[in-house]
Amino acid sequence: MPLSATDLKKFYTPFLNAHNRNIVLHCSYKKKIYGKNRWYRRNYPVFVSILAALGWFFSKYALVGFPPVGFIGLRFFSAALLFLPFAYPQFKRLTRTEVMRASATGLLFAAFMATWIIAITYSNNLGEGAFLMSISMLIAPLISWLVFRNKPLRSFWIALPIALSGVYLLAISKGELHFSADSLFYLLASLFSASYFVLHNQYSKSIPALALTTLQLSVVGVLCLSYSLIAEPWKSEVPTSAIMWLTISVLIGTNFRYMLQTIGQRYCNIANASIIMLLEPVWTMIMSVWWLDEQLTALKLAGSVLILAALLIYRIKNLIAFIRRKNY
Repeated sequence: MPLSATDLKKFYTPFLNAHNRNIVLHCSYKKKIYGKNRWYRRNYPVFVSILAALGWFFSKYALVGFPPVGFIGLRFFSAALLFLPFAYPQFKRLTRTEVMRASATGLLFAAFMATWIIAITYSNNLGEGAFLMSISMLIAPLISWLVFRNKPLRSFWIALPIALSGVYLLAISKGELHFSADSLFYLLASLFSASYFVLHNQYSKSIPALALTTLQLSVVGVLCLSYSLIAEPWKSEVPTSAIMWLTISVLIGTNFRYMLQTIGQRYCNIANASIIMLLEPVWTMIMSVWWLDEQLTALKLAGSVLILAALLIYRIKNLIAFIRRKNY
């Protein structure tokens, strides 16, 4: 006699209940084991932004014993050598075109880092410099539009005048409209940074991340060291403290930061990361006021707030997604 639907339900119900209990127990156990690590995974970009801010000070302190461009050459060439054993398997799969593209973006990266370190050499206002550098996020869409005809988002046209107002307030923070030499170098560095980002995004998407990073670091290292050995004076004796800060810049400010950034990309939502990484100039400003006694005037604070507001407006979609995810 065939079983009715009621009989089948009675027969399978105990097994279904036991199965459901196992699922609940498994999920509870998994939550207990992995829940503690969720906070770290979500906040990888926070750690990366703090490391990026600390990198300003690692470099500043190392300059007591090294010429500016020479320091960048040593830092990035050493970092490239440390990455090389891990990147070598990816190198074997690269085409000649990919190597040329990675090297071309490395040229702009070298120009960016050289102008940035020169600005740091002659400035103790690292917080102001960090906010001027962050303008590169708004220069990049403009360059992409002019060169590759990629139209900027509507939010860009709202954010741009706000950011320019912030730059103006930073320029008059000492009572008159004046850009110091280091401020001009920061703005030039932001232009190189934006150009590098545009070309990197346009030509380097298909290149494996570790191979690309190692190639770019090596190009920066070779170019900056070559220039420095020809044009910069080197000290006959380098202080031990400078060597220590160079080592920290390589291991923590470069290699560990890139490694943490790569790991974080696996676990953190890209919208969250893009918003949290805007904290780099904020951390730099706080550290500069604390360690270098940078004067934080009302006009400088207002200018910094306007620039940060402009960057948030430009990334308004990511900001909304970030807020919704936090509320969820």
